[in-house]
Amino acid sequence: MIYPANFEIKSGFAVIRNFLHQRCLVNYSHDLVDAISFNTDFITLNRQLGQTAEMKYVLQFVPGFPQQDYYDLSEELIRIRVKGTYMEADTLGALKLSLEAITAIIGFILYLDTEKYGELRKLLPPGMPDREIIKRVSSIIDEKGEIRDNASERLSSIRKEIKSRISTIDRRINQILGQARKDNIVNDDAELTIRNGRLVLPIPAGNKRKLKGYVHDTSATGQTVFLEPAEVFEMNNEIQNFKVEEKQEIINILTSFTDFVRSYIEELLSFYSFLGEIDFIRAKALLAVDLQATKPELHKDTLTEWRNAVHPLLHKSLLKQGKSIVAQDIKLDSDKRIMVISGPNAGGKSVCLKTVALLQYMLQCGLLIPVSEDSKAGIYSKIFLEIGDEQSLENDLSTYSSHLIHIKYFLENADNRTLFLIDEFGAGTEPQLGGAMAEASLQKLNSIGSFGVITTHYTNLKLLAGDNEGLFNAAMLYDTRAMMPLFKLNIGKPGSSFAFEIANKIGFPEEVVANAASKIGSSQLDFEKQLAQLDVDKKQVARKIDELKVADETLAELVNKYNKLLNDLESRKSTVIKDAKSRAQQIVADSNKLIEKTIRDIKENQAKKDATKQLRDDFQKAAIDLLKKDSMDVEQPVVIEELGPVRKNREPLPLRKGSYVKMEGQDAVGIIDDLRGSKALVWFGSFKIKTTVDKLIIATPAEIKVYEGSKLFQIKSSSIINDLSAKMADFRMSIDLRGKRPEEAKEDLAKYIDQAILLRVKEVKILHGKGNGVLRNMVHEYLNDNPEVLRLEDEKPDRGGTGITIVFLH
Repeated sequence: MIYPANFEIKSGFAVIRNFLHQRCLVNYSHDLVDAISFNTDFITLNRQLGQTAEMKYVLQFVPGFPQQDYYDLSEELIRIRVKGTYMEADTLGALKLSLEAITAIIGFILYLDTEKYGELRKLLPPGMPDREIIKRVSSIIDEKGEIRDNASERLSSIRKEIKSRISTIDRRINQILGQARKDNIVNDDAELTIRNGRLVLPIPAGNKRKLKGYVHDTSATGQTVFLEPAEVFEMNNEIQNFKVEEKQEIINILTSFTDFVRSYIEELLSFYSFLGEIDFIRAKALLAVDLQATKPELHKDTLTEWRNAVHPLLHKSLLKQGKSIVAQDIKLDSDKRIMVISGPNAGGKSVCLKTVALLQYMLQCGLLIPVSEDSKAGIYSKIFLEIGDEQSLENDLSTYSSHLIHIKYFLENADNRTLFLIDEFGAGTEPQLGGAMAEASLQKLNSIGSFGVITTHYTNLKLLAGDNEGLFNAAMLYDTRAMMPLFKLNIGKPGSSFAFEIANKIGFPEEVVANAASKIGSSQLDFEKQLAQLDVDKKQVARKIDELKVADETLAELVNKYNKLLNDLESRKSTVIKDAKSRAQQIVADSNKLIEKTIRDIKENQAKKDATKQLRDDFQKAAIDLLKKDSMDVEQPVVIEELGPVRKNREPLPLRKGSYVKMEGQDAVGIIDDLRGSKALVWFGSFKIKTTVDKLIIATPAEIKVYEGSKLFQIKSSSIINDLSAKMADFRMSIDLRGKRPEEAKEDLAKYIDQAILLRVKEVKILHGKGNGVLRNMVHEYLNDNPEVLRLEDEKPDRGGTGITIVFLH
């Protein structure tokens, strides 16, 4: 149920319907537009919205959909049901083109994916138009839509006769003209002309009897007559007789074809119904593209949860003026059913209310609406609208009387699936009484369980919304510094009317404003000031939340990048350490062999002093050569102890600054940076750790060698980490190329993508704008040729659409 009767005019839907008519091509689709009406059936609405959404995607992103030669011949087919009737030649051309278009549309939809375009595929008829009809038409008419000479043998013969006689007439009349010039019957510069469709000679009136023939016309002065020679006149009459025969033969051909088509009429009518329905859906899809409309998530229950909703008509109007519209987030659910919007005049309250009315009605008429795709929308069984001045002199109704009549209807007919919309609730009479009536009516509608949006300046309604379950306040934001509306709906708090502030801004006399303020009392002023301050505080909090959200997202991205980088470095470090340990084990094995050989030689020489000294020197030299063989620089000298019995209980060496140590239970070697009593500060790689001396163990020479060998890697990796950290800190997740020349933009894009690949960034955004598409084409061409690019996607429509490209990297 819709109320009032002129709902479509009040809500603006009449303009939307007209937009649809402008986009229709065939009569049947115009009829379907006229038949659009409010619908409450979930299955029907979901199907209609799905069809339009799929068609919208096809028109935007799937090339090749047929959109021409849409001719509706339904009326002509119904006319020729009667035997003896026939189709005209020009109709045959439209028949052929339209059947070819229908065939192309069916073929195109058959090619589409069944799962993705299920609703469109359900529209397909069981078959294709019979190709024999198109073939027969092609044999009768040519590409220009004219009857072919060979459409029948009889027609071909007649036209040959006509052409032959026309040629004879042309030759003979030129001979007569030449002779008339020689005989001075006509002027020397006289030329053939046409009168009444026949070639005639212009002859001076005084000479008209010198040439036998028939006068078809005279000049305005009467000095010249236009005469057709008698000989030519007879031949022209013969041609006219042939043309009568030609016309009759064409009728015979068309009648024969019509008799052939008559058996296909019912089948063809179904195909033209399909064409009309496709054209209707196409018109809705084209309008959706123009209005940037989408299909929200549809629910059977009463629900409104819209993100970035805009009034489509206001949006189009502002675009023509080079202005942008402020999108609104609107939510009505079972807990918060009735929204009470307050705020300054010209702040957007009524626009917000009209947006709800128009978009919900559009949705339940099967049209896509301008909201974000992640929005949710339910179905209401009734929509009631009260807006505007309906003062009637004929019915002796004042503005307020008319207002009360509408509210009375709401109270008598509303239920828990009703959406009511009331602009300036209670206005039009004494404020205190009007406010009381509005409050009582609102309480009644709330008790019924209805859903609604109202706008008001009345304080009692604001307070009512704050204290009653089911009702909630909302306000149109106002910039108290610039003293101008922000046109943004803010849920949760009532808004001030800013009457005095607006009066001051427009230069209203100060003494009058001050006098007015004194009359309403300090409590009301304090309430208005508190509302204003709440607006300011809430905007500041919202701004801080946005800043923190951006910072948190940036930090999360950096932490993720650093974790990946650290894992990569740890993996490489493990490999290096493993190789170093392997080399150390080989050195130990070789050293053991050297020691065993030296001990054996000492025993063989019976530990003589000179021989032992020589063997010690040889051992020292061999040990150094062994280390040099591994190509690693060792700063610590190799310590060779006196060879002798191995001591099982060696005393631990004293710790000092610069000593190489390990932590108990750990393999990593570090260097003591500072010692203070029992406390030690130790460098392990790029980390400095505080610990106690009793937890440290002196590293062995082999472990020291491994550590020194890995220092080179640590130095290099530390430098790499620092460099990457600096680059990561300065790196931005998007680049703006708008306003740049293609050559300059391409160079900047190449540098940016190279840096993203270096830093292992997986996703970036390229802002190139829409414009004429030059920058976008350049960006896509460059990125498609880059092997490191995984894929490209356009940003979501409400976040920039085709003006932003999302790049996914390997």
